[in-house]
Amino acid sequence: MKSNLVLIIFLCLINFISLKISTNTNLRHEEPILGMSEIEFTSNNDYFELKGENVISQISWTKSGDYKYNYLLGIFEGANDPSFSDAIPIAMIKEEGRLNEVNIIDLKIAQSYKYVRYIPPNNNKTAITPVKFYGQGNSGSSEGKAFQVTNLPLVSIRVDNSAFPENKDQEFNCKVTIVNGGKVENNEAATIKIRGKSTSMASDKKPYTIKFATKQQVLGLEGSYKKWTLIANFYDRALMRNAIAFKISQLMEFEYTPRCNPVDVILNGNYRGNYYLCDKVEIGKTRINIDKMEKTDTSEPNLSGGYYLEIDGGESFYGGKSNKSPKGIEWKVREPKEDDITQEQSSYIINKFNKFETEVYSGVFDSMDLETYSKFFLVEEFCGDPDAVWSSFYLTKKRGDDKFYFGPVWDFDLGFDNDQRLTPTNDKPQFAFTYGASAGTMKDFTQKLVGYKTVMGSIQKTWERLVSTNLNEKILTDFIDQLKEKIKESAELNYMKWDNIVKPKNPWGWDFGGFGRNNENWDTAVNRVKDYVSKRFNSLTNLIKTAVSSAN
Repeated sequence: MKSNLVLIIFLCLINFISLKISTNTNLRHEEPILGMSEIEFTSNNDYFELKGENVISQISWTKSGDYKYNYLLGIFEGANDPSFSDAIPIAMIKEEGRLNEVNIIDLKIAQSYKYVRYIPPNNNKTAITPVKFYGQGNSGSSEGKAFQVTNLPLVSIRVDNSAFPENKDQEFNCKVTIVNGGKVENNEAATIKIRGKSTSMASDKKPYTIKFATKQQVLGLEGSYKKWTLIANFYDRALMRNAIAFKISQLMEFEYTPRCNPVDVILNGNYRGNYYLCDKVEIGKTRINIDKMEKTDTSEPNLSGGYYLEIDGGESFYGGKSNKSPKGIEWKVREPKEDDITQEQSSYIINKFNKFETEVYSGVFDSMDLETYSKFFLVEEFCGDPDAVWSSFYLTKKRGDDKFYFGPVWDFDLGFDNDQRLTPTNDKPQFAFTYGASAGTMKDFTQKLVGYKTVMGSIQKTWERLVSTNLNEKILTDFIDQLKEKIKESAELNYMKWDNIVKPKNPWGWDFGGFGRNNENWDTAVNRVKDYVSKRFNSLTNLIKTAVSSAN
């Protein structure tokens, strides 16, 4: 008794108060004098009720098994409702720890909690007993911050009833908490669903669309909107190809380039890895800035726009509906949406697209904006996108304007030498688009376009202007170096979660990112992209010169 009393007095003197737990029938434990010990966690519903509200300042845990995937990336959550509907991550096990020895996690968090639970990675059986929590009563530290996994912002998503989105047809209510710089910037009701086609179908690391209940600005990205996307970059082992492509688009002075920030994502207490929180590509004042059609817009001039289209071979490939031009290009109207577009609007834009196609095959360019086409073509070719004429080929038609405008750019995870159909891109004798898939006859249509001196002259002029002003090797390689440093810790944790850095995934027989690169580390993956970028300036310049010389 005396020894226990002395120990309690000593802990009080150093300002650490042990937090006792109440009995929970789901747990097997002894009632300790100082915190928690000898606890077996059996499911995500097990929790500990603390004595009052407490600000946790330290967690000690002991590794009782040597299989690291039972505990590495495990999450501790705090809550003030026993249902954990308001749960928020407070700590993560990011190191392997020492077997049968006490391991310490220090916290500097401001929030107080009544309940605590541990969620093992992938819902594996835990191997970290005994666990103890220590705190400072119910008053937080003046330096207290909300938890972040790394230096990057944290997006924590709590789906109602802990449901887990598994296919594109499911949409769930959730709460999204975004922590940046140690502060909660957004804590809002939303819905979540899986987005995309190939990544969502083939990978375990799913991309998502988040739709807030009310318009939100997130992470300083321009504009307030309901819809935002979480890009998984699962096939991109460097975790930066889309960000580099967007940087190139900005340097090429597109009217709109999708904005994004790298983040860490936790879903229902499960760490999901490194993502990019990005704009949803849609009509909006700071997104695609064209008029939004109403159902009453059935006559000129309102009938003339705006329309947001996509050349997309994937829609029909995956069983969806799309249009087909007289020459066989597969395309669809993204906005107005399928449920909103009227018959008059549909007929109008189909006729305009068919007229555009007919004119190009006749050597007439009255229906296309050559400047935006030149920039769009250059971004796709610089990045070596094998899907350049397959999908994510966006174009718009403005109200009161007969021309089609090209952009924004999107989806480059297979670019920069990351697809065996094209790699090594810089050694290929033809433009990148000729080696990839085609949305119907879109490849033939593009080949026709770049065979005209008018078009190739515009592309060459645009390229020469850009490389003499905004766009050069140093700007891009510096950007890669800075981004690498920024996401370094997040990338390391991402590849603790996902094994595609050492074992590339191969969903359809195409070796996305493979080519014998098994067991490649992240540094090497980034350096491959950087080397590609350095060489692409000369190789693309030569391709453009050759195409100009042979154009008619």
